[in-house]
This record gives sequence, structure tokens and C-alpha cells, in this order.
Amino acid sequence: MALPSKQRSFIERCYELYEQKMFRVALSVLHDEKFAEDAVQEAFLQLIKHKVFFRKADSDDCKRYIITVIRNASINIYNKRNNENRIVSYSDNLEEICGEQAIEDDRSELEAVCTPLMNSLPPKYFNVVNCLVIHDYSVAETARELGITEANVRKRYERAKKMMRQNLGQA
Repeated sequence: MALPSKQRSFIERCYELYEQKMFRVALSVLHDEKFAEDAVQEAFLQLIKHKVFFRKADSDDCKRYIITVIRNASINIYNKRNNENRIVSYSDNLEEICGEQAIEDDRSELEAVCTPLMNSLPPKYFNVVNCLVIHDYSVAETARELGITEANVRKRYERAKKMMRQNLGQA
């Protein structure tokens, strides 16, 4: 992407002035250096994409705008990680960790998050996730219900989780 020289020099100046401040803001939200670096990169990509330009890179308006962009980029990354972790780890023996009551309390919240992601899956993957996660069937019960092997259930579930992770990344 070729940028006009004025905008390129503006972005370079912003990087010199604000990169460390942006990193600190992202780190305060994400508590992880690698994700904070990703947030800074995402914020600069947004600045470039939206052709942001201020007359002075060191102006208060520019600084406020950039801090808002990095905070929003950090929050987006945080929310994506949080949602992905809830969905992917839900079916990994939560009864042993939380107890049965916690699972029942979380079920409606899980369905609210999972349903849009599940609807984007092809039917054979949707059915496996529906049985395992929503109806809480075992792998053997799911295999009997769907008329496929247990190995096939595990593989389809693995692929479905991968698809849902990818769909979360695009959201």
C-alpha cells in the first residue's frame, strides 16, 4: 500500500512519538506483551487504512485520537481472546472443575455466544458441536446419535473448533 509522502511522514512521526505509550496502554488492557505488540500493530494499520492525518503529530488532539485507537484495538483483542477461550474450553470437563451447578448457570450464556458461531458451520460439524457442547452428550453418545464413529466425532469437533476460532478472528 503506497502512502502519500505527507501521510507516510505523519505515520512515521506518530510511531516515533507514541509507539511506547501505545504499548503501555495495550499492556495495561491485555497483560501480555505479545498481544500488546499485536494491538500496537493493529492500531497503526487502522491509522493507515483510515488515512488519519493531523497537521501536528504532537498535538493534543492527535495524541487523544491515537490513545483511543490503541485502547479500542486492545479491547477488541481482549474480547476476542476471552470469547475464544470460553467457547473452546467449555466442553473440556468443566464438571470436574466447576461443579454441575456452574455449568447449568453458564449454559445460557454459552448458547448465546456459541449459536452464531455454530450457525456458520457446515451441518456435519454443527451437529457434532450441538451434541457435545449444547446437549452435553459424550463422544460415544454423539457417535450413536449421528451414526458415525467416535474417532470421526473427535475429528469433526476438532475441525469445528478451528472453524469457530477463525470465525471469531474475523468478527
